[in-house]
Amino acid sequence: MSGPVEPTFDLVFQDAWIFDGERTLPKPTSVGITDGRIAKISQSHLSGRQTVNAAGLWLTPGLIESHIHLFDFQNAINPEAMGHYIKEELPKNLRSFLDYGITSVKSVGDPLPEIGDVRNRLASGDLSGPRLLMTGVGITAPGGHPSATVYGRNPWYRLRAASEIGSVDEARDVVNAMAEKGVDAIKLLLQGGCRCSGEPDYKWHGMVSIQRMKPEVLEAAVAEARRLGFKTTVHTFEEERAIEALEAGADGVEHGVVATRISDKRFIDLLLKNDASYVPTLWVYPRAEAMHNLALVRDAGVRIVLGSDSFAPTVQIEGLESGMFGANSIVEAERMALSGLTATEILRSATGLAAVHLGRSDIGVIAEGRQADLLLLQADPTVSVENLKSPLKVIQGGRIVVDRAEQQA
Repeated sequence: MSGPVEPTFDLVFQDAWIFDGERTLPKPTSVGITDGRIAKISQSHLSGRQTVNAAGLWLTPGLIESHIHLFDFQNAINPEAMGHYIKEELPKNLRSFLDYGITSVKSVGDPLPEIGDVRNRLASGDLSGPRLLMTGVGITAPGGHPSATVYGRNPWYRLRAASEIGSVDEARDVVNAMAEKGVDAIKLLLQGGCRCSGEPDYKWHGMVSIQRMKPEVLEAAVAEARRLGFKTTVHTFEEERAIEALEAGADGVEHGVVATRISDKRFIDLLLKNDASYVPTLWVYPRAEAMHNLALVRDAGVRIVLGSDSFAPTVQIEGLESGMFGANSIVEAERMALSGLTATEILRSATGLAAVHLGRSDIGVIAEGRQADLLLLQADPTVSVENLKSPLKVIQGGRIVVDRAEQQA
């Protein structure tokens, strides 16, 4: 009698070196994909309807970018301008993520209903681009960031992309409204002065006076999100505000501590106590203090997650090169390396640890049953993040969506 017949997979990568989102597997390994998911991982050869000889090449999970703003908050000043962006610019921007190996992104403050519509179009295949997770609007204080700052000259956009709350009831209401919109997490912003304690005027980057949430409003928003089963991530800039966010129960801080070196032991203790994520955004804030702080939280064992704070390339901000979606994520990785993180630590921050941060067990890892979001690379990415550049193939949901190897053949 003949033995059991091995199944034929839709797509097979044969004999690749594999970083699985946590570690490098000890031997070259084959991966079989069926119906968009990883069906088999084996050190034996597998049979595929399409087979890629990956001997000497590297396979990693698709990269996850956990802090982006997808829409053009500067030029989308009315429905017509927004429609132009969605038709002419958005498809190119979404494609750019894939070109650089970013297969999942998290929007942490974009307009509704537009960001929800884009997520639906991506899920249906009407648009080509990364998996999209969203927080909906950014929730801030009246006259807070980003409402009074980057949205300050665009009142139409401000009403769609930010919610300004000043009471406990408003906090609960907006969190419930975001839940009804199907968000994946809640984004709060905590930067600025507070009239609640008679503090002096606080100017955002020395330019615009801004206010921050009252403590009881922050606490109510975090508690309501937790009651509804959502994680909260909080924009902070100073150490005191980051501590305040974590004391309220935040699950993550965006930017973290930027302007000064961390000096209060409570900050790292709270990150660890909350099992919170630290999203450094060095692409937008490549400051020496921020890089020092990133190394410090790494040394303490805090979960670090790659996020760049990229925004639409059509936005022009003096002193900051807008770059390109996806490319900015690689710059973020390079700056994390300059901060002292190893290539393996950075890879984890953009794969397995990012998936934990997002609350998604189906992405960020190479394991049977998980989504087949993968990168095929020429060289070992655990040696240098430079080896993440120009992936030979990008696979999303089991489909090859970028194929430089075919172009080079």
